[in-house]
Amino acid sequence: MPAYKLDPEWVMSYLVLQEERLACEVHPKDKEAIMNKIREMTLSIMYKQARRFLVYLETNDQKNGR
Repeated sequence: MPAYKLDPEWVMSYLVLQEERLACEVHPKDKEAIMNKIREMTLSIMYKQARRFLVYLETNDQKNGR
């Protein structure tokens, strides 16, 4: 799993980039609604990746402990 996807700094820079792109492409009212959805989806993805990574670590610990 790429470590950068779990890096909060990378995620924040990604969100800023998306917000800048939307500022040029959509109406300000629509931009906020779209950004809220992007943030929600991004946090959901990060949570799922973190859970998978924890399972991966636990599995490796069990394999190494045998």
